Amino acid sequence: MRREIGFALALLAGPVAAEETGCDAVRAALEALSGYQILAASSAMKDGWCILDGTRLQAGWSPDLQAATFRLRGVVAAGEVTGLELETTGLQIAPRFGQRDLDPILRETLRLKTADLSLELHLGPEGLLVRDGRLQLSGGTELDFEVSIAGAGLSAASLALGRLTLARLDWRNDGRLLRPALEAAGQRLAPEARGAEAIDAVRSALSDLAAKLPASLVADDSRKELGQLIHALPHGRGTLAVEFRSEGGLGAAQIGLAALADDPMGSQALAWLFSGAQLSVDWEPGLGQ
Repeated sequence: MRREIGFALALLAGPVAAEETGCDAVRAALEALSGYQILAASSAMKDGWCILDGTRLQAGWSPDLQAATFRLRGVVAAGEVTGLELETTGLQIAPRFGQRDLDPILRETLRLKTADLSLELHLGPEGLLVRDGRLQLSGGTELDFEVSIAGAGLSAASLALGRLTLARLDWRNDGRLLRPALEAAGQRLAPEARGAEAIDAVRSALSDLAAKLPASLVADDSRKELGQLIHALPHGRGTLAVEFRSEGGLGAAQIGLAALADDPMGSQALAWLFSGAQLSVDWEPGLGQ
């Protein structure tokens, strides 16, 4: 009930009263934002929701995805979609034969995983708000999230020009999924590394980056929690709460300028990049019931 009320209030908070819209509009809006083409065996409206049966999502830059259930709901104001709500279950990777977009280690790991995803997108005067986001993977990994992107709209192009002003993440790690992800990343950092050596390469790179983060961004207690998290990788079971705030916002323009520095990952470049931002980290080992 809280999600239903929250979504309705968010949509009605804008300057123009909103009305529910049909499948074609919300489907097109999600495609424009995500870059995925939504293919469905059938579509129908029910209780304000667009029900897309037999959904498959395709994008040239990514392996296909398929979902057991896929529901969309949206509103339109002044002829434009101003809000979307998505609920999907049984979401999983479904690469076409011969696709090589995903690292083989991750491909085999994620092939056996399914995910349930729900979120709300609200377009307001200052940009795009993602709220009540929840991702649950089979096995126990859970991620709750909220994001605010100034200057962004419901399209991939505007999203790329947006500036991240707020991100809240609550992550429950079951300790099973990170090893293949870190191993794949480590092989990119150190092409000759495999297994534990590849994971050590990632831990070393993350520790070095954490040490260079400016004191104005990360307080001592959060820096300690971040270090404990990195040390626990890849099997560390626990819960992580992260909050990032930036009044001016962090966007592609700032990241691009920082990348032109003599040492893009050095302390000076990072201090400039995160000027005025704050990051809090809370890591709790173990998964309480």
